[in-house]
Amino acid sequence: MPRRISLRAPDFDISTPPKWEEWELKLATITPMFGGGAIPGQADARRPIRPSSLRGHLRFWWRATEGAGFRTPEELFLAEEAVWGSTERPSRVILRVEAQDAAGETTPSRLVPKVKPSSGPRERFFLFPFEARPSENKGQDAGFERVSFTLRIIHNLSVEEAEALRRAIRAWVAFGGVGARTRRGLGALEVEEDKEEWLPQSPGHLREWFAHPAQESSHTTLAGAIIRLGPAARGHGGLPKGHEAWRSLGEFWARFRKGHFPSEYRPTGPTAWQDHKVLLGLKPGHPRVSLVKPFYGLPIVYQAFKGKRTFAGTLEALHPRGKRMASPVILKPIAFADGTIRPAVVFLKTPPPQRIRITKQESPHAWELDLSFPGPAEEEVLVSLGAQNPLEALMRAAELAGFTEEIRL
Repeated sequence: MPRRISLRAPDFDISTPPKWEEWELKLATITPMFGGGAIPGQADARRPIRPSSLRGHLRFWWRATEGAGFRTPEELFLAEEAVWGSTERPSRVILRVEAQDAAGETTPSRLVPKVKPSSGPRERFFLFPFEARPSENKGQDAGFERVSFTLRIIHNLSVEEAEALRRAIRAWVAFGGVGARTRRGLGALEVEEDKEEWLPQSPGHLREWFAHPAQESSHTTLAGAIIRLGPAARGHGGLPKGHEAWRSLGEFWARFRKGHFPSEYRPTGPTAWQDHKVLLGLKPGHPRVSLVKPFYGLPIVYQAFKGKRTFAGTLEALHPRGKRMASPVILKPIAFADGTIRPAVVFLKTPPPQRIRITKQESPHAWELDLSFPGPAEEEVLVSLGAQNPLEALMRAAELAGFTEEIRL
């Protein structure tokens, strides 16, 4: 007599899954690349671009472009996991890097030789992690003036998911890069083929691609960002256009960090921001501190100088995600489809830091304080710029420095 199985057969989804699709991008850097190798901070001549590193970059820009549609990091993570995978789920996006070529091995001193005190550090301001540190027996790190490679992206996403991936790739090319310190313009990219597919045709095209109704969220988004563009680089003085645009950003950032706006830039002069004086006068028991620079990224390390009364110590973020707060400021050249390259100052929509940990070098104790942005009465630079918050201060300084075209996403 035939036996019957009492168990119910499992349900299967017999709908047709999306087919695997492949995209190919031929990419090259327009600014020098440092780092990116298997050893942190070091570049690898044989394999300068690693798929795992690119995956990290692309996942960040996927979150930045799609994040405005989610109120909480938990909701965003679930959507990201469905595309990029996790320890529990396989990724539906495969990255392959081919035809890598690294040319023009270089160091900070070769890239920016003979920095004159009267001109300031220029783009070398961005290269300090790669400089020599004799006290640590460390020489200069090497990088490459140009890196080219082919990126193959293989996915089985739905039409909507594929469009979101396309947005993330476009944002990565426009605002990101390869290697280390991409937020300071290193490893900036251009696409060598199919330019109109992956590069903006005009500044307005950036708005068409990335603008999105912004909502309050606890994560960083590209929606709600503000961009200030400078004039197109022309390749003056024998510099490649990408490097020329990068230099103008280095000059701007070195001046802004000094707070010399709208006053004349004095590279060897004292900072005009009051942060250092505030930190020098900080006493135990203060519940709150008003500072400017932490709103542009943490941690910040203040060095001691012999013969001078200085604050020496470290400022760190104090939140569940750790000690760092990635800078909301991106300074990089953007390549356009018509071949022009323009320097860009970008302020991402990022929740500001609320609390900060301050550690002095001479003291084993750390202070944990509420953090606020100074009012105009506390900070003369803000009065000079007519600014009320970190975003206004940065954007008004950028306008004074020649970054006159504004795009709001």
